[in-house]
Amino acid sequence: MGGKSKKKANTAESWKEQGNTAFNINDLNRAIEYYTKGLELEPNHSILLSNRSAAFLLKHKYEEALSDASESISLNPNYVKAYHRKAKSLLEMGRFEEAMAVILVALKLDDKNADLLELRVELEEEIKKNNVLPPEHPERAKFDNLIKWLLDGGAKFPKLQMRYYSLDYRGVHSTSFISKDEMILFVPKSHIITLEMAKASPIGAKMVEAGLDLLSPKHCFLTTYILQERRKPDSFWWPYLNILPEKLRSFPIFYTPEEKEWLKGSPFLDQVNEKIDDIKEDYNTICNAVPEYSQFPIDEFSRIRMTVSSRIFGMQIDDIKTDGFVPLADMLNHRRPRQTSWNYDQEKGGFIIDALESINRGEEVLDSYGKKCNSRFLLNYGFINRNNDANEYPFKVKLHEDDEHLNMKRSLMNCSSQTFRLQVELNETVFSEFLGTLRFIELDDVSIVPQLLQDCQDEKGHFKAAKIHPLSVQNEKKVLGKFHEMVKEGISKYQTTIEEDEEILKGELTENQRNCTLMRHGEKVILKFFDEMIQNVLKMFDMPLKEIKKVVKGCKYEEYINSSVLVLKKQQQF
Repeated sequence: MGGKSKKKANTAESWKEQGNTAFNINDLNRAIEYYTKGLELEPNHSILLSNRSAAFLLKHKYEEALSDASESISLNPNYVKAYHRKAKSLLEMGRFEEAMAVILVALKLDDKNADLLELRVELEEEIKKNNVLPPEHPERAKFDNLIKWLLDGGAKFPKLQMRYYSLDYRGVHSTSFISKDEMILFVPKSHIITLEMAKASPIGAKMVEAGLDLLSPKHCFLTTYILQERRKPDSFWWPYLNILPEKLRSFPIFYTPEEKEWLKGSPFLDQVNEKIDDIKEDYNTICNAVPEYSQFPIDEFSRIRMTVSSRIFGMQIDDIKTDGFVPLADMLNHRRPRQTSWNYDQEKGGFIIDALESINRGEEVLDSYGKKCNSRFLLNYGFINRNNDANEYPFKVKLHEDDEHLNMKRSLMNCSSQTFRLQVELNETVFSEFLGTLRFIELDDVSIVPQLLQDCQDEKGHFKAAKIHPLSVQNEKKVLGKFHEMVKEGISKYQTTIEEDEEILKGELTENQRNCTLMRHGEKVILKFFDEMIQNVLKMFDMPLKEIKKVVKGCKYEEYINSSVLVLKKQQQF
């Protein structure tokens, strides 16, 4: 007599085996599901708890992994694997000393266990690496005070740790795996110094009342606030103020005369000197309007002023656009493309940073300062970004004083000279604007000016020389000739060649010497590119049209040749 056979019921052991099978093929979600089903049948199964802990570890769910491993140990104090998983969970959470304590207990149970011994070595390296500042280090107390002050105020950053690299250089690292889209930092409004606070301060209010015409108003107001707070022994902000770098020796405006020699011939040196002059001008403007400001020495004002420009964030708080200091957030160093994003969250009542990608334990956590030329990075932040695809060289175009049409051209341009910062990227709008302006400056046939006035207007009807397209072969040759003069003049000012810089960079250099060499080397790369480009393009004007079309494809400046040389050559044929 036939009948249906009964399906055998699962047991805790069978769920464990099914979970192990799923675990071994890296199907972690299913493994956790099966281990959980086994625990529903047998809650005190120490091996199921330990195995689920291992699956949680690989899912980066360290709190859950720690909980399961701890419970497994409480049920079976002699189960060594659970100790390993507990220690590994603590390690991944950045709780290194606690993890080491667990390992030492486990080694008493099995002092030959290879996994435990390997994990102990890893922990020893982590403890050494992360305890950058020993208790006796003069900076250690500053770090500890800042962390306590932030935490007491309600800040949250459970997976972040400050690292000390040098007196002027710090960074932030992850102490545990950070998932994509995870919020990694929260700083409450109460611990953010804003522009509005600076304007409301005693001296800030007098500056507002005086209606000062400052070159960098927001920077000056925030500098003023810091200067005042630094003179209050009981300032609420001391834990933060005390950790701000003192010297800023990597910032070019504080270079010694000997260090500035390394920038000789570089137009960047002009930017450095202009920055120094601008800071002095703002300082004197404030002192003249608010006499008590002279209590702050110019050198201190300059240091804090550069600290401000290198650290503040632009944000919107309570529907007001403002700028301000955000402690700890301002310690994230630069990387592009960006790894994190930040903003002020009105609902949460504070500044937050989210991860845009997963970050492994121990990695530096980075922010993007944007796409900038190394001249801006070095001037305003004190570092060089190697292999920077946004480097620029400034080319100044000027009207010819002996041009018989000088007054007309000056009137239409509304200036006698303009500076264009060019990259090795000819698709940038600035390159077209540079060439258009040069075409107008080198224009001999003024009979076409009425047509240019009509064709080259902005939305307000103003004449824009930058909108001028190629005019004639003769004009374009003059433009390239003038451009070549500027390139050769730039090259001639340096004391070293691009090849000599490359040899210098292989040697022993201070940080500032290396940055100066990298700065001028980057400028020379741009000059070399344009030097070769101009010579090659000028030759093309004497080549047959068919020959140009053969060599242009894939050329670095193909777009310029197509839009200028080929267009003009075709016009010649008609």
